[in-house]
Amino acid sequence: MSRLTIYGMGKIGGEVACLAAVRGLVDEIVIADAIPSFLNAQYLDLIHTGIDVNITTDLSEMGESDITLFAAGFARTPQVKTRADLLNLNLPIVREFCSRIKSSGFDGTVITVTNPMDALNFCIQKESGLPRSRCLGFGGQLDLARMKIFLKERGLPYDGAWIMGEHGEFQVPLFSGISGSNGGKDFPAALRDEIQAQMRGASMPIIQGKGGTVFGPAYHISNLIDAVIRDKREIIPCSCVLDGEFGLSGLSICVPARIGKSGVEEIVERPLDEWESERFAGAVKHLKELCGKAE
Repeated sequence: MSRLTIYGMGKIGGEVACLAAVRGLVDEIVIADAIPSFLNAQYLDLIHTGIDVNITTDLSEMGESDITLFAAGFARTPQVKTRADLLNLNLPIVREFCSRIKSSGFDGTVITVTNPMDALNFCIQKESGLPRSRCLGFGGQLDLARMKIFLKERGLPYDGAWIMGEHGEFQVPLFSGISGSNGGKDFPAALRDEIQAQMRGASMPIIQGKGGTVFGPAYHISNLIDAVIRDKREIIPCSCVLDGEFGLSGLSICVPARIGKSGVEEIVERPLDEWESERFAGAVKHLKELCGKAE
């Protein structure tokens, strides 16, 4: 029997719960939210689908879950300039969540969704005491999907495109591995900068138009859950707490990671070209500072 706990049943948490049920990703779903009336509404809405999956609001069952999705807290609005600006608002919620991890005996995999995701993933790993392989942050899959869309819109090759860095202003699109691009040399710096800027601003029209991104994140999160539950061992861009990989430690940052039933099974190091290395160094500097504030 597989069990998923969703801690925070707002737009993304609720959509992930529905997708997990529809796709049959798990046998049981535990849902939790700070607002009891809202949680009850989400519970009723889910069970009224008639899908054959056990859904409960009993958070005491979190301890036996395979995966807990952390999606609680304050979301980005048009008034919030960057994801990093949410750190102080969401840290108290993270610490309460970590207390529940400890008291429940949960020893599965945490997927961090709430922003600033990288720093909060780092904080969850340190405060919960879970192994770093059990704490992974979501965001890279969405950033990579956007990158490929923007390349395709320009009629450019996108097979082999990748993403590293922060899920935010310091995301680093990787062009050097794109097939048929002469090792990325067919992507001049000006074009790379243009695509990177477009990626940074990709979510804001959605936030302004309907209050937040939902479908894209939820779809990719459901795939991440599937990779863990079914032990797919796929290489997926995830935020991981590093301890020597890429010569780094003291932060969580998006890198290529092999994801399976134990969470992060392997961090796959890859070479970067000069443009990528410079921007990845900038992301490292930024996230070391941000993760330091989260400790």
